[in-house]
This record gives sequence, structure tokens and C-alpha cells, in this order.
Amino acid sequence: MKVLVTDTVSEAGVGLLRKEKDLRVEVRTGLTRDELLEAVADADGMLTRSGTPLDAEVLGAAKKLRAVARAGVGVDNIDLASASRRGIVVINAPTGNTLAATEHTMAMMLSLVRKVSQAWNSLSLGEWKRSRFMGMQLSGKRLLVIGLGRIGTQVALRCRAFGMEVSAYDPYISKEKADRAGAQLLDDLAGALSLADMVTLHVPLTAETRRLLDAPALRACKRGAFLVNCARGGLVDEEAVAEGVRSGLLSGAAFDVFDGEPVRADHPLLAQDLREKVILTPHIGANTEEAQSAVAVIAASNLAAALLGKPYEHAVNLPFSEQLLSDGRKAYLSLARKMGYLAANLLREPVKSIRVTLRGPLFPGGDDPICFEVPYHYSPFTVAGLKGMLEVSHGPEVNYMSAPLLASDKGIAVEESRAEGGTYKNLLEVTIGAAGSREEVTVAGTVTEEGRQRVVNLNGYWIEFVPEGTVLLFSNHDRPGVIGKVGTILGEAGSNIANFALGRKNGSGLAVGALQIDSDIPPKVIETFKADADLLWAAKVNFSEAL
Repeated sequence: MKVLVTDTVSEAGVGLLRKEKDLRVEVRTGLTRDELLEAVADADGMLTRSGTPLDAEVLGAAKKLRAVARAGVGVDNIDLASASRRGIVVINAPTGNTLAATEHTMAMMLSLVRKVSQAWNSLSLGEWKRSRFMGMQLSGKRLLVIGLGRIGTQVALRCRAFGMEVSAYDPYISKEKADRAGAQLLDDLAGALSLADMVTLHVPLTAETRRLLDAPALRACKRGAFLVNCARGGLVDEEAVAEGVRSGLLSGAAFDVFDGEPVRADHPLLAQDLREKVILTPHIGANTEEAQSAVAVIAASNLAAALLGKPYEHAVNLPFSEQLLSDGRKAYLSLARKMGYLAANLLREPVKSIRVTLRGPLFPGGDDPICFEVPYHYSPFTVAGLKGMLEVSHGPEVNYMSAPLLASDKGIAVEESRAEGGTYKNLLEVTIGAAGSREEVTVAGTVTEEGRQRVVNLNGYWIEFVPEGTVLLFSNHDRPGVIGKVGTILGEAGSNIANFALGRKNGSGLAVGALQIDSDIPPKVIETFKADADLLWAAKVNFSEAL
């Protein structure tokens, strides 16, 4: 398999790929747009950094591409939605440069409050003006960490060692995690800004965080505060920051990342009148020998594993890792997909909603270590149900990455809930609703102690059948002769019945039947069933298509 390396990556990572006999490494850096489009055409995998734009056009040209690894944390240069729709796994290296980015943040803080770069510039001009460079101590000051992830946590711990009082703003972390970092968790950004002497950002760039600190937000800052951004360009309104420094609202700002790189000559933070209060570096937060080697090894090893069918980590667009599931949960994952597939076959109308209910101790609530950081927070079983449901209308190319995106594109409401078990220790329920009507289909299933999958309820009818092979499902008036007639029609068509199950609902006068057939059922036979006065509906479901 061809692995294309398009940016300068540490040899520690490239060498690891070269050692795999089933991989052929091709290093081509500095490609023009046209050359890149040509080079990706036959690539199975790619190893990049920030210099390669993998947008929809490039990904569309990469017909064989299965996985992309970014030797770094950010994936701003990769169109994740396009990659997901094409089933391309995107891998990053979120842990390799944590310490490098943390230490650079500390360096920027210290340089900012002690005016290190300005003092050096003065000295280099032959000056000795000590009084110009009166600084501040970090000790005793209040720090606000916006984003208490890996890097934010490490910054918080080091700043506590400097004697700082640390607070944090992060809507997605628990108080317990903040406590472990020694940070007071605040739930109001404006209020948190109003208290902080030093503000540092450590969040990814998303639609939610873009311009998180815009002009109105900056007006909430404590007068005389310092601002540090070593996370992502675009998190702040850089022009508003420049005005804040100029007006005295901010005592200074230090930036390693910018909204548009490389920085243009007329960037507002490069203004001559701000030189004494601003420190800028050219996105070097991860530029240490140790970090570059680490991220290259992490990205390359996981890329190789993904291409070779081995367990891998750090896929940013996979909602979960199937390889990390226990055998019991894998059985329910497969069952959830079949249930979504079954429900969509029975509804046969455009779907407007899907509701997945997880019952029993196998489906605990809270954080799930097998789920990755994606823009949606569904359990693996909900994603599998979505996949099965959408395969009916979109074919088998629907994957775990694209299923939630397709549902969002189609305006399908997704709901997930958990409840205690009942008759069955663990039970999965999938309900889908039709667009423009109140029609719903509900399917419930379980896995036996022996590991056998069973559908146990269909639209309120308790019934038990194995979701395998070809199954004829129908609803009929519960009266003598109906089942015999169904058997006769199938026999005349040469279709042998392997198993039969019937479910009744008290007081309804109706029943639901499920017949497993050894071979396929001709379409004309299904039409015969649909036209029969004793049957309300009939449908054939081939579960071999949802394996």
C-alpha cells in the first residue's frame, strides 16, 4: 500500500513506516496544488503536518485513501466532514507535544510579564535602561485557563507551582477533573475574565470556539490583564486584542498562533506602538526535538496499524473504537445495526427521527472510554443503529463515521436514553418515525447468555426470532387458516421455512409473524402477500446485507 508523506516529518516516524513490508513510502514535500491532486490519486494512506491542505477536492481525488495521520494535535487543514463521508480515518497525535506546548505557554507568560524580548532588543541596541522594564511576578496572581484538557491541565499545575491562584472555564469537564488540576471551575466566561490577571487559551478551533474572545468578551476582562494564545489562531479577535492593548484594557498579549498564517505584514498586533507590550512567535509551540519525534512516531504507528488492520488510537473522526469493545458489547453493536436496518425496511418512508433506548447494566451512563472526541456524543450502539437504518436508503457504503453526518444532513432527529433492565437483563430498543406522519416502527432486541442475537419485540408484539439470513415478516388478522395459507404460498414458490415465530397482542385481534427462509423469496411472492386480505403488511428483510 502506498503511503504518501507530504510534509517534513521526523525520520523517527517515516522510518517506522518504511519498516513495514506491506507499505511503500513515498516522500514528496513542497507539492503544488496540481501535483498534490495527482499524487493522492493512488495513495492508501497519508502522513502530513499543517502544510498540506486536505480539503474536499483533494480528498475527492484520493480514490483509494483509507487513512490520514497528522503529526500534531490540530487537524485544521483537513476537511473532517468530507473525510468522514468518504470513510477516511483521520488520526492525530494529541499527546506527543503536550509538554512542548505547555512549556512554550509558560515561556510566553514569563516573557510577557518580565518583558524579556523587549529588554533584549534594547540591550542589543547598546542601551542599558533598566527602569523601562519593570515587570510583574506570577506569584499571587490569578490565572484563568480556558480549556482544561491535556495542555490546559499541565499549564494549571505549573502555574500553581509558581504560586498562582488558578481558575478554569470549560463547559465540558467535571468539577472533579478541575479539582485534580487544582483549578476552581467557573461556569460563566465573562465573570471568569473579570477576575483574572492572566488568561491563557487551550481549546480547539471549532464553530463554537471561533472568536470565543471577541470584542464584547474582551471588554469583560479585568483591566490590566495579560492574554496568552498558544492554542489556535481564530480563537480571538486579534484586532480587538490590539485595541485592548492600545487602550490599556490589556497590559499585554503573547501569541504563538494566528488567524491566517504566515502573519501578514499589516497584522494589527505588529503595529509599532504595541512593540513594548506584545510578544509574537511563529507557531513554534510544538517545535522541540522531543515533541517532533514523539508526534511523528505516534502518527506513523497508528497510521500503519489502521492500514494493516491492527488496533490503533487517536482517530478524531471515529465515534468509537470497535476494537476496544468487549465481546458482549460487540454482539450488541452488531444487533443495533441489524435493528436499525430492520426498522427502516419496515417503515419504508423517509425517516424523520430515531430514538435508541439502552436498558441494563451493559450500557452505563457517563464518560465512555471507547468513544472519541467527535462533534456528537452518541453511544456506539446509537451510531450502529443509525448506520443500519441509513444503509437501507444509502447502501452499504454508509460507515460509522458518515452515519451521524448523514443523519444531520437529512434533518433526522437523534435521541438516546438509558434505563434499567426489566424482563431482559440488557435490552436495546430502536424506534424510527416517518416524515410527515405519526407512523413509527419500534424494534427491541437482546443477546442471550450464549451470545445469540434475538429480536424480542416488534411494534409492541412480543416475538422471538434470530436476525439472520432472509426473514419474511408480516402482520395478519389472528384467525384460523392464515398461517397455513402463508406456508402454502411459500411452498408453491419453492421457499423452505427454516423457523417460524408468532407474536400476539392481547385484545388487538392481530398478530405478527416472522419466518426464516432457507433461500430468497421472489418479489412476486411478496406482492402476493401484500395483496392478501388477511395480511395487513408484508416485508422481506435480508439480514446478510447488514453483517
